[in-house]
Amino acid sequence: MDMARIFGLPAALLIIAVAANRLSRWTRVPDIIVLLLIGVGLGPVLKWVDPSHFDNMVRILGMLALILILLEGGLELRLKDAIRYSPGGILLAFVSYGFTVGLVAVVVRFTLHMAWIDAYLIGAVLGSTSAAVVLPAIQQMSAPEPIKVTLTLESSLGEIIAVLTVGTLISLNSNDSMVTGLITGFGHHVIVDVAIGIAAGLIWSWLLPFVAGQHFGNALNLGCILGVFAIGRYFGGSGLLAELVFGLTLANLPHTPRVMRQGERMMAFHSEITFLVRSFFFVILGIMAQVVAKAYTLSIIAILVALVVARWLAVWGTRWSIRDVKPADTELLALMFPRGLITAVLALQVLADRGQLFSFMPAMAFTVILFTNIFVVVAAVRSKPVRAEEALPVGSTVSLAPASLPASPAPEPEITA
Repeated sequence: MDMARIFGLPAALLIIAVAANRLSRWTRVPDIIVLLLIGVGLGPVLKWVDPSHFDNMVRILGMLALILILLEGGLELRLKDAIRYSPGGILLAFVSYGFTVGLVAVVVRFTLHMAWIDAYLIGAVLGSTSAAVVLPAIQQMSAPEPIKVTLTLESSLGEIIAVLTVGTLISLNSNDSMVTGLITGFGHHVIVDVAIGIAAGLIWSWLLPFVAGQHFGNALNLGCILGVFAIGRYFGGSGLLAELVFGLTLANLPHTPRVMRQGERMMAFHSEITFLVRSFFFVILGIMAQVVAKAYTLSIIAILVALVVARWLAVWGTRWSIRDVKPADTELLALMFPRGLITAVLALQVLADRGQLFSFMPAMAFTVILFTNIFVVVAAVRSKPVRAEEALPVGSTVSLAPASLPASPAPEPEITA
């Protein structure tokens, strides 16, 4: 590949990504859909880019995008709202994932005639909604606050459940109990990640006044973010929940006005990095798209139907637990079940671990991702348009100010020695 294409292609992609993000509130189409379609055009359609070049990159880039997006999701949550709506979000995450895994496993068992453990593994890969899609999408919709908080909690927790479930099923021995393994593993992940996230938030909040505004402070902040994930993984957690709790802790601690101003500049840099990584990931995901073979046509159609049925059953079954949600808003909850980053990453993980028996997984995963994201477009079209003064494009500054403090306080007088 010549130098003009090496640098020209990313330049064009970034310009299109920014334009799609800015136009999303008028077109009502989330920019993620545009990025996926660009990738499909560059890869499978026009054959301009070889997908094999990205086999190793997509997992690393995808995980980095998820780390940054979950942190940003935590920074946007207010502790009072998170506590108020957490029962509904947690219950929806478990019920939706459980229904999906069960229904998909039944479909796989009777259409592909696979063993139950393999059928459950496929259901576990396809069962989780994607925080990498949900969080940017709801920023571009005029959704009620209870819906936003519930979807944030559900998608963030759902991806952690998916990672844990797939990892447990892959490592499960024939004599082990699947239920016991899942309960033990999930409890360990939650305890480790919550403890590390809170501790890191407290320590970084104390260090922030000495770092914010200094040379290379933004680079140090990014290093801290990646360090929280690495520490969480090192001690046996998922690292993903630690990022969410880290952001939630950091955003809800009391800060002096000066620290808030400096922190907002730091978060603006973080948002730019998040936008950059997220844009390239979804384009690469589109480039790596595969078409499901004819032998699996009946199975994939039945799986897509199972996904829709499982989502509607989960939403209507848990609607009573979600506070302050009007009946008209329930439709938005039912439509927001996109698959994305984790689905693609876990499909590649299963293929690498189980071999050619699961050779259809990447193609099946992309089909599910594309199909479920269509419902995000429907949700965006049916939601109320975002007013210009309310619209915050993805990549905008995230305030560290807690709800009880003004977002733009008066400047403090400088104290000199």
